[in-house]
Amino acid sequence: MQNRIIKALIFNKQVRLYLLNNTHLLNEILHMNQGSNIISKEALANSISVMSMLSATLKGNQRLSAALSFDQPKSKIFVDTDAHGNVRGYANDFLLSSSKNYSTVKELIGLKGSIRMIKANDFNQFTGITDMPYQDLDRDFSHYFKQSDQTETLIKTTIHWQGNKEIKNSYGIYAQLLPQSPTHLLNKVEEHFQSIQCVLNEPKTLINSEIFSLLNQYFGEGEIIGESNVQFFCGCSKEMFFGLLHSVDAAELKGYLHSRDPIISTCNRCGRNYSFNEEEIKLILGELNG
Repeated sequence: MQNRIIKALIFNKQVRLYLLNNTHLLNEILHMNQGSNIISKEALANSISVMSMLSATLKGNQRLSAALSFDQPKSKIFVDTDAHGNVRGYANDFLLSSSKNYSTVKELIGLKGSIRMIKANDFNQFTGITDMPYQDLDRDFSHYFKQSDQTETLIKTTIHWQGNKEIKNSYGIYAQLLPQSPTHLLNKVEEHFQSIQCVLNEPKTLINSEIFSLLNQYFGEGEIIGESNVQFFCGCSKEMFFGLLHSVDAAELKGYLHSRDPIISTCNRCGRNYSFNEEEIKLILGELNG
């Protein structure tokens, strides 16, 4: 179930439930944000997990983007996804280079945190903004849907770290009430989150019939309605940035050659770094002078 979402209806089709394991996806993206301290990494990983699950709510060409601002307004995290399960995200340079040593994600969010989300397709877009009153990413994303969509939603994520760099396991649930359903059903889902973590933590040993049985055990009559995958995708490439370097002044390029420093270009959509060495810089200069 790595990078996989299982979609189900539970409590006699009164609640929509998505189960996620995105361990590989998080490690892939976090390796591109190696400058992050552990707290910003935790916040980024948590945000990516939430947006991974939200990809399953999209249809057709819909895309969902989230921008999170924190107590220091210039500190931001950006994550976006689409209906095909493509996910990318990064923490901005201000947050990565901040000299403030946060001890918790709650401290990072602070009292001025906000979530701005844009849901768009080929023809229109909707923008919603909410505060982050809980200073807890799961609860604040749930709060967003209650405020912007008037929909009771439960989002829970769990991330197990190996040291400060690698994630051992990442999984989560997204539960949303269907119309006319009683709100206490979400409380029951939250109560049993720990009980179903075996489904999310050790999914390779479970087939769908076993998952179905576990869902019925904890959530009454249930039905698995589908599956989807999530994966990292960004359209950036080294070739694209190589072309952009042709707009750099020749004198500046010569300065890099003199200092023997590589040119590092960073994609502002996913945080991936591209390095250009001395030979590549000379090639660009030769094309500019040609």
